[in-house]
Amino acid sequence: MNNQNQPLKIWAGLITLYLIWGSTYLGIRFVVESVPPFMVSGLRNFFAGSILFTFAILSKKYQKPSRQMLITTAVSGFFMLTIGNGLTTNAAKWIPSSYSALFSASGPVMLIALLWVWNNEKPKQKVIIGAFLGVVGVSILMSLKSLALKGSEQYYFVGIFFLSLAVLGWNIGVVMVKNSNINNYHASQIAGMQMLVGGSLSLILSGLIGEFDTFQVENITTKAIGAFVYLLTFGSVVGFLVFSWLSKVAPPTLVATYTYVNPLVAMILGAAFANEHLHPLMLLAGGIIISAVVLITSANRTKIVNQN
Repeated sequence: MNNQNQPLKIWAGLITLYLIWGSTYLGIRFVVESVPPFMVSGLRNFFAGSILFTFAILSKKYQKPSRQMLITTAVSGFFMLTIGNGLTTNAAKWIPSSYSALFSASGPVMLIALLWVWNNEKPKQKVIIGAFLGVVGVSILMSLKSLALKGSEQYYFVGIFFLSLAVLGWNIGVVMVKNSNINNYHASQIAGMQMLVGGSLSLILSGLIGEFDTFQVENITTKAIGAFVYLLTFGSVVGFLVFSWLSKVAPPTLVATYTYVNPLVAMILGAAFANEHLHPLMLLAGGIIISAVVLITSANRTKIVNQN
């Protein structure tokens, strides 16, 4: 009976992941309207990491970390969360949430390039075509300065630069974890340690650049509080646990479909709840990027993780 229900459970998990991770971009936009970005990213990841690490201990999944595991989780946590999530959160001040989601969907293109350079894993012809399409799609996005949030046009290219570094940082962390051979540790322990390190470093950086000095508690809106709670509980904790379960019971190429479904969810939510304009060229770029990711994920079985 359980085996008969497994496909239904897997699709329920996928739909949950699509909705949760596709909605995080809009949640981030709402929070940074009244809370500094590195502070948001730091608090979110630190608390989520604490929850996941505690879960690993209470569920008896915790193992004493080796020196290699400590180094890998610390460095990858910095790249994936302080750089990746932190700069994506910063870009949300100037770039529409649907735009950020589409840009982040190009992550598999960056991952393929890094694996080629770093591990000498030459991609298949199908993957090369997908990577080329991804570059074309991102190039179209980069030309759409008119999509910057109202009053933030002068920071448009700064936002593009931050998103580019975010995608690069996240995928450097992914490759580091892939090469470290630490999969014998439970996923909640690995992610918990990464989030604790990445969140802590984000908070330190937040203090160094003066976010704590300019932050005013009385300016926090109810919408921002609700969005932060949603990002912490659903975006980080629930989303990760669902992803972790799917990674064990479903084919990697099926799990990776969230990479190109999430932007569609983000575009719908951005237009519905934040009045984000869906420029025709943005839709074209989105179609090209999603086609690129479909080609890459269908030809390459590397697990592609893009946590928001």
